[in-house]
Amino acid sequence: MKSSVRLIFVIALAAIVLTACAPAPTPVPTAAPPTAAPKPTEAPKPTAVTPTTAPQPTAVPPTPVPPTAVPPTATVKPTEVVLEKELVLYSAADQSMVDFAAKAFQDKTGIKVSTVQGGSGVMLARIDAEKARPLGDVLWSVGPDTIGAKPDLFEPYKLQEFDKLLPEAQDKSNLMAPCSGISSNTIMYNKKLVPATDVPKKWADLLDPKWKGKIVNADPSKSSSSYQSLVTRLIAFKDKGWEFEEKLIQNLVIVPSSSTVYLQVGTGEQALGLAFEQGAYIYAQGDAATAGVVYPTDGTGVLFDVAALIKGAQHPNAAKAFLDFSVSAEFQKALINNKAFYGRRAVRSDVLLPPGVPLAKDIKTIEYDLKWAADNREANLKKYQELMVKYNK
Repeated sequence: MKSSVRLIFVIALAAIVLTACAPAPTPVPTAAPPTAAPKPTEAPKPTAVTPTTAPQPTAVPPTPVPPTAVPPTATVKPTEVVLEKELVLYSAADQSMVDFAAKAFQDKTGIKVSTVQGGSGVMLARIDAEKARPLGDVLWSVGPDTIGAKPDLFEPYKLQEFDKLLPEAQDKSNLMAPCSGISSNTIMYNKKLVPATDVPKKWADLLDPKWKGKIVNADPSKSSSSYQSLVTRLIAFKDKGWEFEEKLIQNLVIVPSSSTVYLQVGTGEQALGLAFEQGAYIYAQGDAATAGVVYPTDGTGVLFDVAALIKGAQHPNAAKAFLDFSVSAEFQKALINNKAFYGRRAVRSDVLLPPGVPLAKDIKTIEYDLKWAADNREANLKKYQELMVKYNK
């Protein structure tokens, strides 16, 4: 019984083992529906490419190259000149004329003007003494030979309206700026002391012995207008110039300033004077005139008194502004039309003379040699001083 059961168990186990080891049945393939064979893919027809014109290089407008980093404020402004608040004016003109010019400039600009007035020789000596540390800024209204005698004390400056000046008033070196025109060589006479029939007409008339001690003249070493008058006579009489001066000085009374000349004649203290034009006209204009003016027929000169910038000036910009102002049409008109300065002549072509002042073409003039006057100033003054000493003048 037991063996029967064991046999049955073995047979069953063997069946299990055989089943597990048998290969799986091959599945019958399912008939897939017949697929239409794909048509061979036609090669794509070549697209008719329209021949493209080779692209022309596009005309690219040239890119504007911006200017090299210039800031938007492209306008370059000139350096602004800063004017000093002060000006020191040296002058040989009458104090009234110096004050007139100083006030006009001060009112125009607000710059404070201090003035020092004296004879041209005195002013030149002062500038020379101060050259290591100049105290003045401008020397104004002196004879051109004064500045020409010591040009190293001054420095050039070209006036802004240089081209508006009369040709004869232009200094091409720019060392001198004209102030006004004058005839520095007139004979002034007092109408009460000199009868009309005795009025001198020429330089030679002054040698008459009746005028001894009655003719007043400024020391030419102290007055530029007197020095110009001396040079004019030396040129007029040529090689006999000093011979004439030695005779003339014997009739003269020598005074230290040109203003004293026209003051004494105008007030009747002296009969005759060798005066510059504007000074003489102080007493020779209008119905109440006490004096008359003669332009010598043997030759006189119409010159310009001048100004210059002092070298090393402490207020150079204010000084240049003053020089420009002094030749402006505004100031020239005010100066020559002021009765106190009647007889002064404008330095510009666009400013006319006041009525009664003769034109230069109507005066017998001689050519004044500025270079000779400047180069020989010291020698001429030395010789004149010797004559003054010789005749106790």
